[in-house]
Amino acid sequence: MRTWIATVLLVFLGAAPLGAEVVNRIVASVDGEPITLYELNQFVAKQRALTPSLKMPDQNEALQALVTEKLLAKEIAAKGIHVHDEDIDRYIDHIKQANHLDDDGLKEALKQQGIDYQKYRDQVRQEIEKVQLMNREIRSKVNVSPEDVNRYYEAHKKEYELPARVKVRQIMLRLDPDAPDEIVQAVTQRLEDLRAQILKGADFAKIAKESSEDPAAADGGDLGEVDPSKVISQFEAALAKMKEGEVSEPIRTPNGLHLLKLEKRIEAGYQPEGDLAADIKEKLYNEALDERYKRWLLEDIQKHHYVETKL
Repeated sequence: MRTWIATVLLVFLGAAPLGAEVVNRIVASVDGEPITLYELNQFVAKQRALTPSLKMPDQNEALQALVTEKLLAKEIAAKGIHVHDEDIDRYIDHIKQANHLDDDGLKEALKQQGIDYQKYRDQVRQEIEKVQLMNREIRSKVNVSPEDVNRYYEAHKKEYELPARVKVRQIMLRLDPDAPDEIVQAVTQRLEDLRAQILKGADFAKIAKESSEDPAAADGGDLGEVDPSKVISQFEAALAKMKEGEVSEPIRTPNGLHLLKLEKRIEAGYQPEGDLAADIKEKLYNEALDERYKRWLLEDIQKHHYVETKL
């Protein structure tokens, strides 16, 4: 999980040279350990190198980010969290794969950003430590119950409304709009013959697989569940008159000749909660995780440490 810290990193501190007395000024302390303006400047420069496109917030936000780094480091040490080199290697391998880089390519990319490879590994180690800390302190304490999912579903049910739909299959034979009469008659007769077979008991899906010339043929002509008002006008007009299980007369469109089978009419309703439960649970979990993390970071940790800022 990427830390919230990344959103409060940078600040522009001016280009004019600062005297030693100014840069050594103490701007904060954590458990009595001082943070100087020089250290804050170094922190800002480091974050600027890592994320050059990130918009720079004000100086107080940058200091808060540095204080948070210090607090996290203390918590990591107190909890005895240790990251092995193998964990760092796996993380870096994932980065290389995601960006299609080999070892040399990664090192070159880092070099272009002015980042030393060993320092990059140290940064990765710190990020993994933070993730392990948060997995221990936060993730294990966040839970979304089936009741939570149900309450959210009921409160937002309007968002999951579905219009009336029809489940349809089709058989299509290609026919150019300007085809000569003899071709039109031949294709029409062929489609009529297929319809006759179906009316005598042949399986529509099987005939579609064998004879249809549209992309849905492989699925037995299955067009899925569609809103009748969203299909082409020729289909909408035919479907309006059909009963479940009925097969249409041949329908001419610019693409060819079609037979439709109305398999089922589905009344307007709502997407079933079961179909949405996993997505709702993930949404609620992420929201709870974010809220719990911010509270832990801004309140819980601070109770165990003494922080003083002097900006």
